[in-house]
Amino acid sequence: MKKNKIIGGLLLVLAVATIAGMIINKDAFWTIYNWAVIIFSVVSGIVLLK
Repeated sequence: MKKNKIIGGLLLVLAVATIAGMIINKDAFWTIYNWAVIIFSVVSGIVLLK
C-alpha cells in the first residue's frame, strides 16, 4: 500500500508540473519533463509488477 501512495503522490507532482509548464511554456522545460515522465513511468511499472 505504501508503494501505491508514493506513486500517487508522484503523479500529483507531475500534474502540478504540467500546469507549471503550461504557464512557463519553454522547450527546455518540456524536454526535461518528458524524460522525467518516461523514467517515472518505467520505474512505476516495474515496481507495480513486482
